[in-house]
Amino acid sequence: MSKQNLQNGRPPVPDWIRDFRCEDWTNVFERLPGEDHLYGTETLFGNWNSRVLLLAKDWGPTCWLDDAIREGDRRPWRHNPEMRTNNRLASFASLIPDDKLYGSATANMLYNAPGSSRELKCFYSEPLKGFLRSVLHWVLESMPRVEWIACMGKEAWFLSCTTLGDSLAASQFKEHRDSHTPVVGVLGKKKIKVFPLYHPAALGDAINAMDNGWRAFAANFKSSEPK
Repeated sequence: MSKQNLQNGRPPVPDWIRDFRCEDWTNVFERLPGEDHLYGTETLFGNWNSRVLLLAKDWGPTCWLDDAIREGDRRPWRHNPEMRTNNRLASFASLIPDDKLYGSATANMLYNAPGSSRELKCFYSEPLKGFLRSVLHWVLESMPRVEWIACMGKEAWFLSCTTLGDSLAASQFKEHRDSHTPVVGVLGKKKIKVFPLYHPAALGDAINAMDNGWRAFAANFKSSEPK
């Protein structure tokens, strides 16, 4: 494989990411050593040359991947086109006039407990926390044009803020989300803005607030475009 995929800028996944192990979690590359995508959701939005990284919570539990492998799915590490979350995200993301990269805070790590709406054990503890922060740092370094991280949920927000060195804002997701207030950080020579959003799986009153959040994000994004 070439050093970097020329069509969408996707870099080869380094061995330190492939080889990481953590109790109660499964590294996707344990199951699929020949896989070359860091994020399963790159099959929905997969442009590493984008200005926007869409960051959700996690791809799903380990059992989803194991079921797909057992059923003979040719591409088990991918987004589910029938999932409401992905359909809702695709609709909201259309407000952003640019290609996107879609990933998750847990990257290539899957929590072994079943279910999608559950707390992620050890997410805020070492060694997983440090590993995921290093992975996001590598992702942002590997995206030459990145300017925005759209954080869909508290996990993505916490990880993004801590990766950019703002531990205070990391604990203030709700306040920033409800006021549509981004955080600005620097990584190397890149100025990166972190925008808080509801997770697209949210229900109830959050649905209307979610729409407002995405429209605020789109307005911020468009105002930052080169004149």
